[in-house]
Amino acid sequence: MGRAPLIGYTVAVFTQAELDHLCRTPRQRMLDAYRAGDVVRTFHAMAVLIRDITALYARWSAVTVLWLHERHGLDAAACAMPPHELLPFGAPALGRFARDVLVDSGNAAADALDAAAKAGEAAVLSCWNDIHAECYSAETVRRDTLTALLTLVNNAYGADGLDDCLRYATDLIWVPRMQADLAQLPDVRLRSWAEKMAVGHNGGISIVEEPSRWVLTLDPCGSCGRQVLDGRFAPPWNFGVVADGHAVGFLRSDITVYQAHLAIAHTLVPIERTGAPWPAMRCAGLVGRPCELVIYKSSSDTDARYFEQVGANVRAV
Repeated sequence: MGRAPLIGYTVAVFTQAELDHLCRTPRQRMLDAYRAGDVVRTFHAMAVLIRDITALYARWSAVTVLWLHERHGLDAAACAMPPHELLPFGAPALGRFARDVLVDSGNAAADALDAAAKAGEAAVLSCWNDIHAECYSAETVRRDTLTALLTLVNNAYGADGLDDCLRYATDLIWVPRMQADLAQLPDVRLRSWAEKMAVGHNGGISIVEEPSRWVLTLDPCGSCGRQVLDGRFAPPWNFGVVADGHAVGFLRSDITVYQAHLAIAHTLVPIERTGAPWPAMRCAGLVGRPCELVIYKSSSDTDARYFEQVGANVRAV
């Protein structure tokens, strides 16, 4: 698979101000858009990122049930149905804005923001807060549903089963995403990952550029981190944690079944297929924060520790 290094990559590509701009929260982006008279276009751009993550959770849930059926039969897949019964409080209905953004066109939410813009900054932010809260609530339900399915797999088939399930999902979901991402120049990839983590995953991020890489600190990560901090691995949720010593759990005892996809889809499989993690990551585990995501300007510079955390050897890229 071709990966384009950044020519002259030891020279700084971004100023710190430009990196900080990439890290803006969704609320700050909407405020900036209002001041620039660009509310509707900015909303639709953020909606694409939000839909991408919620759709990923839906596909991942479907693929997990497919794995149960293919590997263990119809009765095993039936244990996952209906999925809302795996959640302690069931699944709430989508709010009107969330349904519009995630299922329909997003035009109703855009129209509401456009109307709010005529009333001023406070009205725009209030409207955006309502839209974003509903969308993030829906994203949380999909993430929880997916994690409940992974917990079922882990409880029934252990770490080896979870490893196989995540590899199955990686081929169908993450490999195409990886191929598309690695076809881009590193600076383009950085912009994409920053937007994805800040808007799609609703994370708190900061970025520092070093000679050979960009280090994104997620504090917290909007998916893994918030899930831990929201108590999903304690009663009454009791979502699963990977058994100690398995590569699917970064050889650790504090990696959740959700975080395990970082070991497989972003570390082990990319190393096997391309020679390097995609991208390099250090997971906070059950502490919840902070996490580290690293975009190397040339993947051949990837530090050995990102290989060693899954028991892999550094390979020539």
